Amino acid sequence: MIKLICYNIEYCEGIECLWYQYLKFWKIFFPPKNLDLNIVNALKKLKPDIVALVEVDTGSFRAKKDEVVFFGNKLGMNNLIEMVKYPFHGWLRLFHYVPILNKQANAILTKYKFSNVKYHVFHEGTKRLVIEATVYCPKRVTLLLAHLALGGKTRKKQIDELIKIVNSIKSPVILMGDFNTFHGEQEIRQLLKKTHLKDKMHLDKYSLGLTQPTWHPIRRLDYVLTSPQIKVNKYSVLNFHFSDHMPLYVEFAVK
Repeated sequence: MIKLICYNIEYCEGIECLWYQYLKFWKIFFPPKNLDLNIVNALKKLKPDIVALVEVDTGSFRAKKDEVVFFGNKLGMNNLIEMVKYPFHGWLRLFHYVPILNKQANAILTKYKFSNVKYHVFHEGTKRLVIEATVYCPKRVTLLLAHLALGGKTRKKQIDELIKIVNSIKSPVILMGDFNTFHGEQEIRQLLKKTHLKDKMHLDKYSLGLTQPTWHPIRRLDYVLTSPQIKVNKYSVLNFHFSDHMPLYVEFAVK
């Protein structure tokens, strides 16, 4: 069984989405010490083979180090991809010159070697990056990691683009990330209808897939969707309180 974890770690700011925690605004710039190590220690117990990180700091003065490299070293994952989530063209290229913003990224870490790494950029939204990478575990699987827009109209357009990306891939696909579906799961109905992807959330009999806010989950914002060739034996939301999102844990095999 391959063990996969998808986790929005909120740049290790340690806010569970309680309103009064936002009064401690300095956490945005000075996060709690050793929170990244606490996350690593919790992940280690699960012995993951693939870890997808959303909202990870790759070396600003906030983190004081590349958190992707730190997680990779601690988890024994030498293969990693990290990319700032903002595009390098248009007015958003200015974000690459702003401290902290220029180090806000998404990443995939794995024990398997990557091939065919690509970066897709949505036409609209602030967060536009989709990471695509192929791994062999041992059969070929294409991983897609996305972080969708906060605005509903923009998010719908991004999902339309995701449909085209998924349908262009011939190998089995795992699409995952923070989809920010504040209007509910109906937002991904077209994605499921127009692609071969399946939602295995029904395997989680306890949390019903609810991932946010951490202190009292009432929304499902995070997803791991899989091709029919991928047999998911376990799908669960982990009760981790290191971020405003709960991580997803999936065990799978490729048919």
